[in-house]
Amino acid sequence: MRKGIQKFFILLAVFIVAVFAFSKLTNHETKDLTTDMAEATLPVVYVVDGDRLLNEMHGYVDEMSVVSMRDTITPLPANGKLSLRIDPYGSKIEKVTFQIRSLNGERLVQDGEVSVSGDSSSVTGTVTVENLLEDNTEYQFILQVKTGDQTSRYYTRIRETGKSQIEQCVDFVEEFHAITMDKERQSELSSYMEPSSTADNTTLQKVTINNSLAQACWGDFQGTEVTDPIVSIKEMNDDYQVILLEYIMSSVGDGGESEYYNVEEYYRVRVGAEKIYLLNFERTVEEIFRGEGNQVSKDTINLGIRSSDVDFKANETGNVICFVQQGELWSYNQVENKMTQVFSFRSQEGMDIRENYNEHDIRILRTTDEGGSMDFVVYGYMNRGEHEGQVGVSVCHYDCLTNTVEEMLFVPTTLSYEIVKEQIGKLMYVSDSGTFYMTISNQVYKIDLNTKKAEVFIDDLKPDMLANSEDGRYIAWTEDGSTMHVTDLEKDDTYEVTAEAGQVLKPLGFLESDCIYGVGNSSDIFSTDTQTDTQALSKVLIMDTTNSDHAILKTYEVPGIYVTGIRIEDGSIYLSRVTKSGDTYAETTEDTIMNRDMQEKEQVSVGSATSDTKQKEVTLNLLSEATSSNVTQVVPKLIINEESNILEMKNLNATSAYYVYAKGKVLMATPDMAAAIQCADTNKGVVIGKDLLDVWRLGQSQTQEPLTIQ
Repeated sequence: MRKGIQKFFILLAVFIVAVFAFSKLTNHETKDLTTDMAEATLPVVYVVDGDRLLNEMHGYVDEMSVVSMRDTITPLPANGKLSLRIDPYGSKIEKVTFQIRSLNGERLVQDGEVSVSGDSSSVTGTVTVENLLEDNTEYQFILQVKTGDQTSRYYTRIRETGKSQIEQCVDFVEEFHAITMDKERQSELSSYMEPSSTADNTTLQKVTINNSLAQACWGDFQGTEVTDPIVSIKEMNDDYQVILLEYIMSSVGDGGESEYYNVEEYYRVRVGAEKIYLLNFERTVEEIFRGEGNQVSKDTINLGIRSSDVDFKANETGNVICFVQQGELWSYNQVENKMTQVFSFRSQEGMDIRENYNEHDIRILRTTDEGGSMDFVVYGYMNRGEHEGQVGVSVCHYDCLTNTVEEMLFVPTTLSYEIVKEQIGKLMYVSDSGTFYMTISNQVYKIDLNTKKAEVFIDDLKPDMLANSEDGRYIAWTEDGSTMHVTDLEKDDTYEVTAEAGQVLKPLGFLESDCIYGVGNSSDIFSTDTQTDTQALSKVLIMDTTNSDHAILKTYEVPGIYVTGIRIEDGSIYLSRVTKSGDTYAETTEDTIMNRDMQEKEQVSVGSATSDTKQKEVTLNLLSEATSSNVTQVVPKLIINEESNILEMKNLNATSAYYVYAKGKVLMATPDMAAAIQCADTNKGVVIGKDLLDVWRLGQSQTQEPLTIQ
């Protein structure tokens, strides 16, 4: 008996050792535990205007650079009393303080503690702003909320209302929205719309003032507002106001399932002497993908109402497809008929507004094996989890065998997501050796994911002088146009092309691994109303980067015609071209370089489907039909690392000279003031300097006379 017990414990010990060894092997000998993502904990703050909530603010645990926190602007009541509501979500609020600073944050105007009352579901308080603010001047308002040992910060600009008549404008926007949701009243909007024959009335994803009245009123779509529209004031001045409404809609799908949509409505309005003018209206709708079985049908994945610009990648055989939608990363394994929600801040329990806060994005870097493992990057505001309330860049790896996600690197920043997304270039790549390459502003960084050490790989890049392949492995760049460098980042191998005297080289892009670049005379530079300092290229070449001889595969050259840029679609190269007469350049027809090998190559593609209620829906067309309609959905666990993955990079906190704000977003960060003004003029926006002062603003005199609102 005793020997039997001893034998049992020996076998048990062997089993434990084996399990431990296997665990260490499958977790690369560095991770011990897996867990679910921690729930959101930070409160949410609103400005209270009577019965209305304005300017929903989410908390930051780091002290942010105030010059980047140009999101909402809050009108200050005439009595100087600013009412606030804090939703603590069960947390105990211990202390609330505030600061009012100059727009660049350098001068403290007023600070103090806020007396609050309420319970764990809602807390209210009032800030009395002293009579220290100058007329027609914006200030930074920073609220600090202490819960336990955590302090979160909330940012908005404040300004006296002046001649803006902002309250009338908000009333109008809310009424306009209400009418679009009421079929019996939709005729009241007919005088507001400016229908155009060029507008697309086949999709609900994007509707503007130029669409039909039926499109503005949702056509035959039957939706219900899940959340009340939250008003965000983005611009407030004497010429016009920019106001956003954001809310979640739901509808019932064909199979009786609930479908959810994030909706944003952008309004630019102005109050005239007797009437309100609607200058711009734009509504965007993005479906929240649920990963349910009815969304996979035969040989397609139905992504629903969304932009047709889908970030997706497939493995070499095309039977594993990963894609990004509404801040989530999904992967579908067609062989196993399995849908994996690889990364999401949304929980499966409900629609917490903190989880649904859409101030981040995901970029798929590459699939690393045929099973669907992949490298990806999450960048922006972290809604929950280990980095909740921070802004940064998180480099992650998904292992399909262990069904786990591991964060390999986190780079925090004190800049807002809107600024960060413009600072980070399109180049991101992780090599097999564990080296991460990333562009930040005008530099390319090389980061060792094992040692967490970074070095500058390319310095002082000029705008549009770097191109990379779609998978990020191959890059081409030039400092001054005289020499072009072509690098295979996987092999860390560089090949150089040298221009002849009086000529310049410009990288244009990649067709898979083939480098496309142009050759032009250094004197052939011009500017137009829409672009500045454009290099006219007399010749375009396509070079093979995979062979040691770097052979030229094709040369494009047409006498008297110059190429200014390219775009690549479905394996074809489309060339933008100009002609030259004296010193004047004029646009001419586009030309195409066909690649029959890629066109004939079978591949996963973006398509569309139509229905009477949802109109155009976006699909991913697969290479074969699903073997079963019973889709299994899984959610990976997160690996807890013993060592810190945080890397501080000062350059990620650097600011550009000029920013273009339009439609409540940052559209451009650039050192080129002329380019910034052109972008702002096209998008009816404003150019802001790095000190947050206006450089250029679209004024009333610059707009065409709009239709009047009765």
